[in-house]
Amino acid sequence: MTSREVEDDSAQAELTQEKKQTIDRTIMGLPVLAFIPLAIIALIAVSFTTEGTGMTAAFAVVISLGGVLMWVGSSIPYFKVIGGGVVLCILVPAIFKYVGVLPGSIEGLVASFYDTSGFGEFVVAALITGSILGMPRSLLIKAGARILIPIIVTIAACLAVLGLVGELTGVGAGYAIFFVAGPVLGGGVAAGAIPISEIIAQNGDQPASAYLTVLVPAVAVANIICIVVAAVLNTVGKKQGHRFRAFNGEGVLAQGVKLPEGTAEKLTSPAAAVKLATTGFFLAGALFTVSNLLSDLAPALHAYVFLIVICALVKVFVPLPEYVEASVDLWYVFVANSMIPAILVAISIIAINLEEVLSLVSDPGYMLMTLLTVVIAAVVAGFVGWLVKLYWIESAISAGLGLADFGSSGDLAVLQASQRLNLLPFLSISSRIGGGIVLVALSALAPYLL
Repeated sequence: MTSREVEDDSAQAELTQEKKQTIDRTIMGLPVLAFIPLAIIALIAVSFTTEGTGMTAAFAVVISLGGVLMWVGSSIPYFKVIGGGVVLCILVPAIFKYVGVLPGSIEGLVASFYDTSGFGEFVVAALITGSILGMPRSLLIKAGARILIPIIVTIAACLAVLGLVGELTGVGAGYAIFFVAGPVLGGGVAAGAIPISEIIAQNGDQPASAYLTVLVPAVAVANIICIVVAAVLNTVGKKQGHRFRAFNGEGVLAQGVKLPEGTAEKLTSPAAAVKLATTGFFLAGALFTVSNLLSDLAPALHAYVFLIVICALVKVFVPLPEYVEASVDLWYVFVANSMIPAILVAISIIAINLEEVLSLVSDPGYMLMTLLTVVIAAVVAGFVGWLVKLYWIESAISAGLGLADFGSSGDLAVLQASQRLNLLPFLSISSRIGGGIVLVALSALAPYLL
């Protein structure tokens, strides 16, 4: 290498470092010293207004809190390694609500906005559509069917090991499987904990609501553990990813496939970017409405499952124009970068009950079994995925943590912590289809273990 090439590389490295430092000093594109005062003003203003001031005010609240918390958590040494920004977005608003710091007007505004607007559906539809239609066709074909193998093996391994642990510790296999492993692997509260409580009630002497109170803390704590594990896997992949073959795919699930360059980096015209993003916005919404209709006709399957199937079929069998793929990819990039901290804050405010979480943390046995379930899920999914030609880390995240997190919102938090948002379709498969397999397995085991 010539001295001129060395100088050029050094200059490029300095520019990259300078750009990174500039990004670190901004929140949502604004300088930190401008964003934080504006966020404080917005939160105070909403606190003194009447409840239910609409979408604009709600966006101001969740983006203000999400932006600041993500920046703080990502700026703390060592804490950022375990997904500090995501952890703060999930926990701090719930803590504020628990101690009474969060004004009722803000809580009511966010809850009303989230339930009425379908904010979660808006974000997930954009990410699923963009990540599938924007991914290489070869990746979808190679990884789509293969991901089911580690999902099934992971479920079987977790239920078997937790059942054995329950017997050895004296709490019983039924308790360990139905009150710990089941709700952790079930795909969240609505799709997992609630139907599991009904399965238990059918074989118990109390109503489902009494059992649900015991199941929800495991789901919440497991989700936090999943976020930490995802961030640790990301860090290990960066530092030790070269240690053995096919350990770190750097966001690619199947071995032998490369991701294309990001569409957003290719664009030079703002007008073209706006036009493409608008097209992507429309396509995501149109495909989701079709998926929602199919879910109404076949309620056993969630709309996200139909959306994944529709997008996958289109990607495999329909030759899409390049601008269509570019449009959904750009809309995905916009939503991923601007909305994920906001949706994590909203979920924290409306869905995380800190009192229930604390009750679980105070029971070391319950806590250890919850931790064990998540760790087994990640390790088994990573190893089995590696055996079927998937990358170890990506399979551990997709088939393991995708099973053990909070469902759709948990998928987003895990992927944000692992810096692998393009894996969302595969985590959705784990949450939805894997969660369904868990319910079938528990239904079959209930008469014998409860």
